[in-house]
Amino acid sequence: MNSHIQKTNFVNSYQASTSVVPEVIEKLISDLKKYGYSQPDIDEIVLSLDEAITNAIQVTLEINRENLPAYESSEARDITVRYTITGEIFDATIIDHGKGLDIFSILNATPQMGSKNYINQIISYASDSEQQKIKVRVNGKEVPLRGIGAGLKIILNFMDTVTIDLIDKEHVITQSVTEHTDGTIFNMKRKRRYR
Repeated sequence: MNSHIQKTNFVNSYQASTSVVPEVIEKLISDLKKYGYSQPDIDEIVLSLDEAITNAIQVTLEINRENLPAYESSEARDITVRYTITGEIFDATIIDHGKGLDIFSILNATPQMGSKNYINQIISYASDSEQQKIKVRVNGKEVPLRGIGAGLKIILNFMDTVTIDLIDKEHVITQSVTEHTDGTIFNMKRKRRYR
């Protein structure tokens, strides 16, 4: 590791295209190696960032196709990728312009009293360890998240914390996924785990 390197900051915006992923991942691997990150650290961080960027691209492409009658990539809305690496911390933010994570449909996955499998729902709800690692904020107020997808579970396994904020065309942060929702700010952090 070069002793004069204290922090690496990377930020760039891209058109929503899967061709972006290898470019960002190649740069990320190079930057992690500068700090002497071990291969297990690199693998876990790369998998997490790859998943987050791919999700951002997919939701942004979906919106682009819906909003542009004759979809042209030159008019595609951008995604932004930012990360900071130190000798001990990885911190990344991905901003997309998709529909946003539908928090309120996920919140409706709470245990339903009176249902046949209510006890199993409670056990499952209480045992989700990832609940302690993820923060979802609506208008700056944290809300519980349940029923998350496989990609997010992968990221949670490899990150220490994940925070998701929804962008709103009218209010900066939206109260729900509406016609005004204009994307997601997805942040993930972790401390170095392996030596």
